[in-house]
Amino acid sequence: MFLSEYSPLKFILNQINPSVLSIIIDRTGPGYRNIGSMMAFSSEGQRNGSLSSGCIEDDLWISSKLSLEEGTPIISQYGIGSEIFDLKLPCGGGMKILSLPNPNKTMLKEILNKLKNRSPIGVSINLSNGLIEISDPIDKPMSDNIFNFNLMPETQFIVMGTGAETYSFSSLATAAGYNVKLLSPDTALIKDVSFLECDSYYLSSSESFPELVIDKWTAIVLFFHDHDWEPPLLKRMLESNAFYIGAQGSKSAHSDLLNKLEEMGSTKLELSRLRKQIGLIPSARNPRILAISVLADVIDKSIKTY
Repeated sequence: MFLSEYSPLKFILNQINPSVLSIIIDRTGPGYRNIGSMMAFSSEGQRNGSLSSGCIEDDLWISSKLSLEEGTPIISQYGIGSEIFDLKLPCGGGMKILSLPNPNKTMLKEILNKLKNRSPIGVSINLSNGLIEISDPIDKPMSDNIFNFNLMPETQFIVMGTGAETYSFSSLATAAGYNVKLLSPDTALIKDVSFLECDSYYLSSSESFPELVIDKWTAIVLFFHDHDWEPPLLKRMLESNAFYIGAQGSKSAHSDLLNKLEEMGSTKLELSRLRKQIGLIPSARNPRILAISVLADVIDKSIKTY
């Protein structure tokens, strides 16, 4: 999917002819994208991703073609410090972009496989010959003509519940390009969302939780009107290292939930991880507004956490 940060890698793997991977390797001042952000060009000029929201992509394609013709990496500089005066970055910053011709597809496959398996990785690229190496996350900047950066698994959502709120949130998160796993005792709801690009699981009971990978890049949100479903499910979720765990409900419902979880053996530390409310808009009662509010809340938490 285009909205994925790593879709340029998939794009290159699907190309038969030579292609180019473009990566921001340095940035000065404000900027639209972070260091390590990527886009890709096919040999025919097709594009996947964006590094400036359209300000420099046409010129970057020229550099990409040249890198393919010469068979060597090329570094282009834009904005602050650049000699290209007719191309300005509206944000006022500057950045250097590496055009890497014919990146090693075996290495790209390994990168994607590790990210799919929810493993953070470090990537090193030789700016002279384009050699790519993979390691554990790297805590050092570019040195000795080697560009180092880290790639982390993208945020994934585990959504549990019934009704319009569950449907609206799953639809919104999926449309935004996130991986969504929907768990519900409502077979009609699962059937309704079957057209969505998300994995659906039927919950026959509150104890029938499927085996899912839950890591520190996972957000868990519950939308149950029957709150009896929540304690057994949340008891297990609070024992995970998900960075966001929350359930729809009023203040009194939240208080009752905490009491039930404490009776079930949840520790104070675990209980402190349960959000007091979900969403940035208090008491949102429209399913679509609630979905937007909760998604914004999760993203805000992810940015502050990572």
